[in-house]
Amino acid sequence: MRTVLWLLAPAALFSSGVAMATTTTGDLALVDAAIKSGRLVQAQTMLDLLPADQKEATDVAILRAQLLLAQGQYEGAEQAFDKLATAAGSDCRVITGLGIAAGELRHTDRAIPLLQDAAARCMPDWRLWSELGRAYSWTRRWDESKAAYARALALDGPRAALLNDMAVSLLMQRRWPEAKALLEQAYAADPGDLRFANNLDIAAASMGQAPVRAQGDDAARWAERLANAGYAALLAGRPDDARAWLSQSVAAAPVYSPRTAAILASLEPRK
Repeated sequence: MRTVLWLLAPAALFSSGVAMATTTTGDLALVDAAIKSGRLVQAQTMLDLLPADQKEATDVAILRAQLLLAQGQYEGAEQAFDKLATAAGSDCRVITGLGIAAGELRHTDRAIPLLQDAAARCMPDWRLWSELGRAYSWTRRWDESKAAYARALALDGPRAALLNDMAVSLLMQRRWPEAKALLEQAYAADPGDLRFANNLDIAAASMGQAPVRAQGDDAARWAERLANAGYAALLAGRPDDARAWLSQSVAAAPVYSPRTAAILASLEPRK
């Protein structure tokens, strides 16, 4: 998913100054590779440069819907895949994309059957099984979630994003030590991903472990981490820890946070 595949600049998609007259399978494969590797601006540019008579093709429409999904535009993606389902409802890309979009929007009653259908008859893919695991987690179907994550793990090994998703499910179950162990692996693999760092703080704080300021944390980031720890401690039933870390967050923040201050005030003893 994070493999870097360098492509030609948009101008190089044309030969000798003459625009391509047709869209080839290879062109669309390059767009697909760009989406999967997170090069979303490049994917958008390549789609926009397709010849006008090709832009309404089903394969192109599927790529546009997948790009919306990758951009986090889940409502737009769900609508796009819904439209595609009327003409290409048996296409695994459509079923999977619609299931993932519905899951991200917490439309779990819709997402789970779609993802189950895709998992049963489409090419095995760790992302699909991970998304199914997430959907099961939102409905507190813990055994099924665990099994889905196990399938994802068997297909792709301990990928950082997968470990994070598994850990979030464990956090929801208040199984903090197990979640923390997975998040430590995810963070070690990709320390630049704030999702892993924030979730690791949440797991540790839920166990009563204070965050430790990293060398690269500026005041805003440190205040954010302390606030995350405070919220997590509060939810875990540790009001003293929550009070201490939220107080430190308010003191450290370069910009006043009304939300953090309000939660802190609610923890102060009544006089």
